[in-house]
Amino acid sequence: MDAKDKNVIHVKKFMDGRMSPQELHRALGIRKKCEQCGAPAAVRIRVLVELAELVKRQPEFVAQIMATNQNGPYVPTIDTKYGKMVKISDVGACENCRKSAEIAAARGPSWCIVEIDRGPSPTNPVSGQVPNAGGDKPE
Repeated sequence: MDAKDKNVIHVKKFMDGRMSPQELHRALGIRKKCEQCGAPAAVRIRVLVELAELVKRQPEFVAQIMATNQNGPYVPTIDTKYGKMVKISDVGACENCRKSAEIAAARGPSWCIVEIDRGPSPTNPVSGQVPNAGGDKPE
């Protein structure tokens, strides 16, 4: 056994090395195509507005949503950690178009909430993937 081999720590690879956490998130979490070029999306950008805020600031837009809703005259909302929100847009962007899509989303009104889902970071390990070198429990 070489001195090099003594320092090797065997870590179980994510999904046995078949795909990275980023690839899994893109396949199962984003499931979109880039709005600009059509490539598989790496980032998902959602613009949300509180229903009460939207009624106060854009009543004609709310009336248009209610008039064109196929399921009846109401505004569809989604439950989020911020409360009941109306989803204004939901787009995907590839790595090449990501920066311009994020800049465009940031130019919206200040009363909108922009959620950018970039997925797991390739520089930070996914929890559970780093072994405890000492072998004992952390205190």
